[in-house]
Amino acid sequence: MKRIILDHFRRWWWILALGSVFAFVQGWFIADNAKYAFEFWILLLALWTGANLLSLDLRHGVVRAVAVLPLTARQIGRSWWLATVAIPAIALAALLFWGAGMFYHFHPGRVFPADRLVMASLFTLLWLGSLFTMIFPTPGFFGNGWERARTYFFSVLSMMMILPGMVFFQDASKKPFKFAIFLGVGALLTIAGWFRAERLVLGRASFRLAALQCKAPRGRHQASDGVGGIPFLISTTFVRTFLNGMAMVALMLLVMALQGGVNSHVIEIQTSIFPFLLFFLIYLQFTPVLRLLRFLRTLPISATRLAAVMIAIAILPFIALAPLVAGVAWLALGTPATITVLKSYTFILAPASLCIFFAVWQGAGIQAYALLLFTMFGFQQVPLWLQVFFHYPEVPFSLTGKIVALCVLLAFLLTRRALMHSSHAYRIQANPFGQSPMGRGQVRPCV
Repeated sequence: MKRIILDHFRRWWWILALGSVFAFVQGWFIADNAKYAFEFWILLLALWTGANLLSLDLRHGVVRAVAVLPLTARQIGRSWWLATVAIPAIALAALLFWGAGMFYHFHPGRVFPADRLVMASLFTLLWLGSLFTMIFPTPGFFGNGWERARTYFFSVLSMMMILPGMVFFQDASKKPFKFAIFLGVGALLTIAGWFRAERLVLGRASFRLAALQCKAPRGRHQASDGVGGIPFLISTTFVRTFLNGMAMVALMLLVMALQGGVNSHVIEIQTSIFPFLLFFLIYLQFTPVLRLLRFLRTLPISATRLAAVMIAIAILPFIALAPLVAGVAWLALGTPATITVLKSYTFILAPASLCIFFAVWQGAGIQAYALLLFTMFGFQQVPLWLQVFFHYPEVPFSLTGKIVALCVLLAFLLTRRALMHSSHAYRIQANPFGQSPMGRGQVRPCV
């Protein structure tokens, strides 16, 4: 077990080192400002130092390499739980206290915030535990109906903890009721991850017969009626992404209403919903299409048309969602909020289209994953940069449209070039989410 844990740290030492620096800085900020809201930043820290790193290893088949070791599935799974939850939580807590201690060393007159540091350390542990349970174990492939129901329950609960929770729990350290909910749900998910860790290994290392994956009897498969080919690809991807987008927006609005009303959270609508909406809609929904790109390229269509299809898959759901959300904003908040929402939805088309180019250029690998995150968070700061460097009190809608048009055109040209010259997208693409329902958008032919 010790060698499995050390191997994980050795493979990801550079990301863990960056996360350590970030934790040190967070400790400094907590000591410097008594009102500093650390909850969201601690979540980002957990995302980059926890189970997400292990998920990238699992997609490359590391579980099958360790499955031959003289260890049980429970020992292997709990080794990874220790490497992605317990040990990072202890190390990050020590770094938080170290950062605050360094600030106190240079400012001895300030009060050392031991209570807030303990709170931040607890948030770190529970975020890491919730992320582990959200990603692992692989749901739905073993056990009876009750076992599958329990597994899906923990998966859905952990997703609710992370996605709307990133907004709902932003001030949990200052609200006893919210903190009690966070503590209860987070502790439940963290403990569940420890006791169910072996299912990660069982779900990933086991081999299942192809016949079990196909529910239709041999020779009785019947394709759905209607338009096929590219129109079918666009329509099915659009409907799935649009419905997921509506669900995510509804969840966020519900959380904001529980927070005390949507009127006080227009800033969260701009800075929280849309970047993560972009990530989950583009990365989760486009990745299955990306794994089929080498088959799409064999169709009798040009690279220009295929590039337009790729861009359309990314931007059409946002174009359809904009009028609906803007209508809700107009009814609830008035015209100024409606213009803000429209500008936000228009502006999100720029990073969405660029993310398509990165995915086609690099394939579904770690490089594309990093570029997606960099683009997503980088474009959040563009309005601020325009205000600082060009002294715009508020970015006008006309300038937003020009920036978006330029980015979409650039993404189209770069995607077309990548389709013609890059070979990454034409290689066999592994599913970054393994067998989880999040990555089951690929086509699985039954033979």
